[in-house]
Amino acid sequence: MKKMAGYPRFIAHFVTWALLATALGVTPASAAPTLTLADIYNPAKVLRVELTLPAASVTALNDPKTFRVYVPGQVKIVSTTTSSPILDVNVKLKGSTSMSALRATPSFKIKFKKDDSGQGYLGLRRMTLNAMTQDTSKLHEYGAYALFNAMNIPASKTGWAKVMVNGVSKGLYANIEQPDQIFMAKRFRDITQHVYEGIAFKDFKLGNDDGAEQSGAFLADYGWKVTPNKFDLGELIDAANETDQPIWYERMNEYFDRNSLITFFAVESFLGHWDGYSGPDINNYYLRSNTRNKFTFVPWGVDQTFGENRQTEALGDSFYYPLLSERADQPWAKNLKRGMLYVKCINYKPCRTQYLLKLKAVSAKATSMKLGEMMTKTAKVIDPTLAAQFKSNPSLLTQIRNDQGRSIRFIGVQQSKVKKALAAAGIK
Repeated sequence: MKKMAGYPRFIAHFVTWALLATALGVTPASAAPTLTLADIYNPAKVLRVELTLPAASVTALNDPKTFRVYVPGQVKIVSTTTSSPILDVNVKLKGSTSMSALRATPSFKIKFKKDDSGQGYLGLRRMTLNAMTQDTSKLHEYGAYALFNAMNIPASKTGWAKVMVNGVSKGLYANIEQPDQIFMAKRFRDITQHVYEGIAFKDFKLGNDDGAEQSGAFLADYGWKVTPNKFDLGELIDAANETDQPIWYERMNEYFDRNSLITFFAVESFLGHWDGYSGPDINNYYLRSNTRNKFTFVPWGVDQTFGENRQTEALGDSFYYPLLSERADQPWAKNLKRGMLYVKCINYKPCRTQYLLKLKAVSAKATSMKLGEMMTKTAKVIDPTLAAQFKSNPSLLTQIRNDQGRSIRFIGVQQSKVKKALAAAGIK
């Protein structure tokens, strides 16, 4: 190779090495590949999320008084061939009935520091890591969000992570895309006014547009700085309580995309999501409004789906509730009222018919997308991580594998129930 005239010797050597490396297909360390957003939410891989927490943060996350307070830490996210740099983050624990201290196996929310564009790492502001303590199969969130998305309901992307805290493994976690302002900007073309989080059992009763940003029956997760009121929610609640059925049905098309609203109910029911809005807990959902006061339900907390029955320890037992009913049980309580909008829908024939047709579409989609096969394939992806995590507890590993099979079989049972419901209504 000829000498490069006019270059200092060290630059000439570097350029010569770079040219040779390129010819040989060798990548310089400084140009090593980094993570992409596709790596973060890739259900075919298990990431390694390495959290480093100082002593003060460890103390705070082991104290129930400060579980929900963000504390400083660092994180590095590693894939098979790529990784993030070490990132400064804030961390808190998440959950309600599933909440546990750091010393146990808690779920985490990680908040990335904002970059110059006002966003965080790879455009993400938050990472939600669910310990899946209420999902024996470890597959429900993956399968449920996949079905919602396949039915064009805006829902989270999912991935997997083996979480390490100060070098100690916490095991396998579901990595769930957080429905925050960045999520809304990607899923919707119009401007988001508010993102509300519903409180269990509160529903759209008159007066439930009460409270401020973080109080009342609905908490404002986003939009309060620009629009510090719940006037949009108040209008929706007024429409929800319309007593004339045909007028109510029209007003639902004014405040929602009614087609998507009924699809949302159908997917929740097909999944057996008793802890969702249309189930007896009237829980686990976000409600997004645009600047024209039009709303969209966004699903959340879908771990207790596919017949998950944590009331018993028996293998192979599934919990079912009716596809079409005003009231339903949940594993620990009987005869509870289901979500108001769902109940009003099934009590008005045009809406009930559309709901049944949507159930038919959801059932068909579960077949066409090969949901059961997807879940079976994903079970194989996460099995090595679970096998290492429960090496000392083989009976629990066996239970997980059995519950994966039970969850997948649940799909076929629901499809049979949908056929019966359609037949009873005279719908082919």
